Amino acid sequence: MNQLQIGQILYGYCGGFFGRESYEDKRIEAIGFDWVVVREIDGGGPDFGYTQDGSNISEPLWEYTTKPPDES
Repeated sequence: MNQLQIGQILYGYCGGFFGRESYEDKRIEAIGFDWVVVREIDGGGPDFGYTQDGSNISEPLWEYTTKPPDES
Protein backbone atom coordinates (compact mmCIF):
# COMPACT_ATOMS: atom_id res chain seq x y z
CA MET A 1 0.00 0.00 0.00
CA ASN A 2 1.23 3.50 -0.82
CA GLN A 3 1.58 5.89 2.10
CA LEU A 4 1.48 9.67 2.13
CA GLN A 5 4.42 11.48 3.74
CA ILE A 6 4.90 14.89 5.35
CA GLY A 7 6.34 17.28 2.77
CA GLN A 8 4.82 15.39 -0.16
CA ILE A 9 2.96 17.43 -2.78
CA LEU A 10 -0.64 16.75 -3.76
CA TYR A 11 -1.56 18.13 -7.17
CA GLY A 12 -4.75 19.95 -8.10
CA TYR A 13 -8.28 19.54 -6.82
CA CYS A 14 -7.70 16.19 -5.03
CA GLY A 15 -11.25 15.01 -5.53
CA GLY A 16 -12.63 17.81 -3.35
CA PHE A 17 -11.09 16.51 -0.09
CA PHE A 18 -10.04 20.08 0.80
CA GLY A 19 -13.13 22.00 -0.32
CA ARG A 20 -14.80 23.02 -3.54
CA GLU A 21 -12.45 25.97 -4.15
CA SER A 22 -9.12 24.23 -3.49
CA TYR A 23 -7.64 23.79 -6.97
CA GLU A 24 -4.00 24.69 -6.18
CA ASP A 25 -1.18 22.24 -5.50
CA LYS A 26 -0.70 21.51 -1.78
CA ARG A 27 2.11 20.30 0.51
CA ILE A 28 1.29 17.83 3.31
CA GLU A 29 2.01 19.24 6.80
CA ALA A 30 0.53 16.53 9.06
CA ILE A 31 -0.99 13.09 8.61
CA GLY A 32 -3.15 10.80 10.70
CA PHE A 33 -4.73 7.50 9.73
CA ASP A 34 -7.95 9.08 8.45
CA TRP A 35 -7.00 12.78 8.18
CA VAL A 36 -4.39 15.03 6.56
CA VAL A 37 -3.47 18.72 6.88
CA VAL A 38 -2.13 20.50 3.79
CA ARG A 39 -1.13 24.04 2.83
CA GLU A 40 -1.27 25.50 -0.67
CA ILE A 41 2.25 25.83 -2.06
CA ASP A 42 1.66 29.49 -2.96
CA GLY A 43 0.65 30.28 0.64
CA GLY A 44 -2.61 30.54 2.47
CA GLY A 45 -3.93 28.86 5.55
CA PRO A 46 -3.91 25.16 6.25
CA ASP A 47 -6.69 22.93 4.94
CA PHE A 48 -7.95 19.78 6.64
CA GLY A 49 -9.19 16.69 4.79
CA TYR A 50 -10.47 13.41 6.18
CA THR A 51 -12.30 10.24 5.23
CA GLN A 52 -15.82 10.28 6.60
CA ASP A 53 -15.93 6.51 7.04
CA GLY A 54 -12.66 6.43 9.01
CA SER A 55 -10.73 4.54 6.33
CA ASN A 56 -7.05 5.17 5.55
CA ILE A 57 -6.68 8.56 3.85
CA SER A 58 -3.60 7.47 1.86
CA GLU A 59 -5.66 5.31 -0.48
CA PRO A 60 -8.04 7.93 -1.94
CA LEU A 61 -5.36 10.67 -2.07
CA TRP A 62 -2.45 8.62 -3.45
CA GLU A 63 -3.48 9.21 -7.08
CA TYR A 64 -2.92 12.98 -6.58
CA THR A 65 0.78 12.55 -5.66
CA THR A 66 1.72 12.34 -9.35
CA LYS A 67 1.70 15.54 -11.37
CA PRO A 68 -0.89 15.26 -14.14
CA PRO A 69 0.33 15.54 -17.75
CA ASP A 70 0.38 19.02 -19.23
CA GLU A 71 -2.95 19.56 -21.00
CA SER A 72 -1.76 22.35 -23.32
